[in-house]
Amino acid sequence: MKRIILLSFLIFSIVALNAQDKKLTRKEKKAQREAMLTEQTKKLIEANAWQFNATQMLPSGGRTRTLTTPYNVVLKDDKVDSYLPYFGRAYSVDYGSTDSPMIFEAPVADYSVEDAKKGGYTVKFNAKNKNDNVEFIFSVGATGSASLKVNSTNRQFISYNGDLVPIEEKEKK
Repeated sequence: MKRIILLSFLIFSIVALNAQDKKLTRKEKKAQREAMLTEQTKKLIEANAWQFNATQMLPSGGRTRTLTTPYNVVLKDDKVDSYLPYFGRAYSVDYGSTDSPMIFEAPVADYSVEDAKKGGYTVKFNAKNKNDNVEFIFSVGATGSASLKVNSTNRQFISYNGDLVPIEEKEKK
């Protein structure tokens, strides 16, 4: 009887130790998540189809603003669909227009991707909206965090912070 109790205790101990080995530590979970995000970012950049979700706007002549409304830039099929707010000085524009100069859809020109430091990417391209030639420069981190710098021929420089994510399908109305 002692042997059976001892044997069952040993079996239970082995099972309990194996169960503890399968739990991931916080560091291991973080490393696993970073590896998944790095792979996702690499695939998005290689496919030339992704969405930048802006969370912060940094006008060149003003204070940083947190964006509470979903603003984004979608790059797909060599076209850019920009839906971003704009604050800044305009040099030569149509007066009376209430539309943001950063809300437009246009073909992409001069698209280039460069590998940046620490596994990130620099993505550059140009597009033409109603009044301007607009240059987009994305600095993308390995895990998908990104900053966007926008240069325009007729407007002051502006930048945005956010994340690069897979394209979200828009709801059809």
